[in-house]
Amino acid sequence: MTVSIWLVGLGVAAAVGVLAVVTRDENFRIDRSVRIKSKAGTIFAVLRDFRQFEHWSPWEKHDPQMQKTFEGETGATGSYYHWSGNKQVGEGTMTLLDSQENEGVDLRLEFYRPFASQATVRWSVAPAGDGSQVVTWTMKGKHPNLMAKAAAPMVNSMLGKNFDEGLARLKAHCEKSA
Repeated sequence: MTVSIWLVGLGVAAAVGVLAVVTRDENFRIDRSVRIKSKAGTIFAVLRDFRQFEHWSPWEKHDPQMQKTFEGETGATGSYYHWSGNKQVGEGTMTLLDSQENEGVDLRLEFYRPFASQATVRWSVAPAGDGSQVVTWTMKGKHPNLMAKAAAPMVNSMLGKNFDEGLARLKAHCEKSA
């Protein structure tokens, strides 16, 4: 009798867990911001130049041997950055969709491995009123499958930490350049 009650309880818990995942919103959004004591133009120049990504990206340190390809004119719509590396950085492409001088950069982010997914990224630059700028890093998209929806809280937390690290590195890089 006790085992059957335990099994029923386990079944109910599993059903609730599956229901929670299935009904979870398929859309995700991650936002992080930092205040940087630098001119908007300095920050903007770094954000729209994929070749400078190595100075502040939180992922570059995970694979110093990563293969990189850059195509197109720096800051031009359609220019892109392709990378292929170890299992920590995977493989993907960032394509510049639009840039608004000293305001923001919009990208399409595509991952090919470790799993296929797409997202849009925006790096916004806004004056803070004291000569510094608030830079916000936003990524949004749809979870590519049920497994991704199930792992969403953990992935969002991990990506948020990576965004915080990248923004801290961007801050150090831009303030040093100022």
